[in-house]
Amino acid sequence: MIWLKRFGIAFLVIYILICIGLYFYQERLMFLPYKLSDDHVFRIGQEIDIPVSDGISLNCLWVKKTNSKGVILYLHGNRGSNRRCIGQARSAFENTNYDIFMPDYRGYGKTEGKIYSEQQMHDDIDQVYSFLKMNYKEENIVVVGYSMGSGMATKVVAKNNPKQLFLLAPYYSLVDMKNRYAPFIPNFLLKYHLRNDKNLMQVKCPITIFHGTADEVLPYDSSVKLKELRPEIELFTLEGTHHRRTIFHPLVNSTIKSKLH
Repeated sequence: MIWLKRFGIAFLVIYILICIGLYFYQERLMFLPYKLSDDHVFRIGQEIDIPVSDGISLNCLWVKKTNSKGVILYLHGNRGSNRRCIGQARSAFENTNYDIFMPDYRGYGKTEGKIYSEQQMHDDIDQVYSFLKMNYKEENIVVVGYSMGSGMATKVVAKNNPKQLFLLAPYYSLVDMKNRYAPFIPNFLLKYHLRNDKNLMQVKCPITIFHGTADEVLPYDSSVKLKELRPEIELFTLEGTHHRRTIFHPLVNSTIKSKLH
C-alpha cells in the first residue's frame, strides 16, 4: 500500500503544479499578439492613440468613408494585430458605407503594455467607446466582436445603446470553455471569465450571431446556447465553416450590409 500512497502524493503534486502553471501562464495561452514596429505604415486608414490607464494608449486604426452613415467598432480575436485583422474587417464590412474603428489590445500591434486582468480589458474598450460617442451619434455606432473580441463586445454593449451588435464565432463564456476542455481545473483559477451569457441578458439592441458548424476552436453549440438564453437573437448557421473562415463567409458581409442599409 506504500506505493499507492506515494502514487497519490505524486499525482497531487503534479496536479498542483499544473494548476499553478495554468494560473500564472494563462495570458500566454490566451493571447497571441503580433507586435508591429513603430514605423509600420498601414495600407489604409489613419492611426489614432486612445489613452487608457497606466500611461498606456491603445493604437487604433480608423478607416473613414465618404458620406459615412456611422461607425463599426470591430473587436478582433486573440491572434495577430490590426495589420492582420484589417483584411477581416474589409471582407465583413465591405460596401456598408460605415467607417471602421479597430483598437489593438495591450501588447498587440503598436500598443504597448500587456493584458493582466479582465477588468482592464473592459475598461480599455469603455474608453474606446467613449471616444466614438464623441465623434458619432450613438444610434450610428455598430459593435462587432469576433472570437475573443465577443466577450468585450457584449460587455460594452450591455452598458450602452448602440444600433446593433454582431457576434462572430462567440463563446458562451470562458468558464464554459474551460469546463469543456479542462473540467479538472477549479473555476477560481481562471482570471478571465468573459461572460457572454451574462452580458447578453442586459443588451437592449438587436443581436445577430454567425457561427460555423465546423468550428474547431469555439464549438457551434456555444452560439446555440446563447440563442436559447434569448430566443429573439438571430443566429446564422454557416454550414461546414471553420473558425478562421467565419468572418470571410459571404453571408456575413451580405447580412451586415442588408441590416445596415
